[in-house]
Amino acid sequence: MGAGSFICGVVEGFYGRPWSAAQRRQLFAWMRSWGMNTYLYAPKDDLKHRLLWRELYPQNEADELEALIRDCQSQGLNFIYAIAPGLDISCSSRRDAAALRKKVSQLLELGCQQFAILFDDIQPVLSPEDAKAFESVASAQSFVANNLLQFLRGNVAAANLLFCPTPYCRSMSGPPRHSDYLRQIGKLLESSIRIFWTGPDIISETITVESIRELQRVIRRKPLLWDNLHANDYDQRRVYLGPYAGRPLELRDEVCGILSNPNCEFEANYVPLRTLAMYADADADWDPRAAYQSALKGWLLSWKTHKTGGISMHELELFCDCFYLPFQSGSRAEAFLGDLQHLLKIPPGDWGAAGRRFEQLCSDLDGLFDKMTALKNRDLLYALYRHVWELREEVMLLRKYLSWRKAKSGARPRYRDAGYRSGIFRGGLAAQLQRLLPMDEEGCFRHPSLSVAKNKSNGSRAL
Repeated sequence: MGAGSFICGVVEGFYGRPWSAAQRRQLFAWMRSWGMNTYLYAPKDDLKHRLLWRELYPQNEADELEALIRDCQSQGLNFIYAIAPGLDISCSSRRDAAALRKKVSQLLELGCQQFAILFDDIQPVLSPEDAKAFESVASAQSFVANNLLQFLRGNVAAANLLFCPTPYCRSMSGPPRHSDYLRQIGKLLESSIRIFWTGPDIISETITVESIRELQRVIRRKPLLWDNLHANDYDQRRVYLGPYAGRPLELRDEVCGILSNPNCEFEANYVPLRTLAMYADADADWDPRAAYQSALKGWLLSWKTHKTGGISMHELELFCDCFYLPFQSGSRAEAFLGDLQHLLKIPPGDWGAAGRRFEQLCSDLDGLFDKMTALKNRDLLYALYRHVWELREEVMLLRKYLSWRKAKSGARPRYRDAGYRSGIFRGGLAAQLQRLLPMDEEGCFRHPSLSVAKNKSNGSRAL
């Protein structure tokens, strides 16, 4: 991982079940064939990465890690081990400093030469002991990181260290130019230590060149993007199969690299990671939709079924458009939603072409679901099963409802379907909680009963 090389790769940094050895080997094969160069090991639920960071790996786990490092490096990729001691480290403690050195020494013996230290997702406060030794959280964390780098380079001259700050996006730090924490980190951290950043938000719809230039001026170096665009650990009812998007090509000149922290479901990450590799290698033009369609052609090879005919490119694109990106659906899913919203507002006699399109897409999705159950790649099926099942159930319910409306010809009694009983539909307790505090189109939460009470007190009828 040379000082001038552009870092492009994957961070396994999500909350949830870590990927298996077989999945990681497949990842490394993809990365090598696509020209990516870096894998960061940081699964939040490897207990010895975060919660129990002081503990050494027992022999069986150490053997697995050694094999993982060897598999990664054999594909010509940089392996980086991340340790996240921020939950309970005492930055002034000699004992904790020794524990940190001992832990990374074990990784050095296993063949790892590159490391990251993460202080994300913790409370930004000093312990009483650290408050006596340091002026700020930033100075304490910088002290730990600089000492760790010095120790690493005493063992491996070419060792590098990455650093994740506690406020790692603008929504946490505020404008970087006004952040004392970021300014101190930029000043105090050894200049070769690369600093992670996720953009304006934890999950950033867009990242602009100017926003990164502002950050550069504060942290005194180009940041390394930890990109959560396709992450779904915060809402595992969703999965993101769309392209790398919302980042102009010019952004590459302002960052030292990009690591994608993608879906928890490994098999769902082919298109997100393939299109990131295409973005990193693109010339003058970048069209995320064209890259997406190109990547789908490669992924289609994994969608062979035991049924004759199989899944077509047209069907795969439709499916992935339904599970596209956090802030948008794909064009075909958007068109489907638009047709449905239109149909719900007008009398059945006026449905016309929109009604026919809706009916056809319902049939296409139902047929695709049946084909997916015959997938030869069962791991791919099981990674996506619950997502496509939920989509199919909702679409079929809407299809039945519109058929009922059409048959009723203007009558307006309530619709009931025997297959959807109260108490067993739509998410259980979590869904009930969501309905208590719904979000409006501006991203604000409101309690519907307050609106009802206000309207009643004014003598008006709530809509």
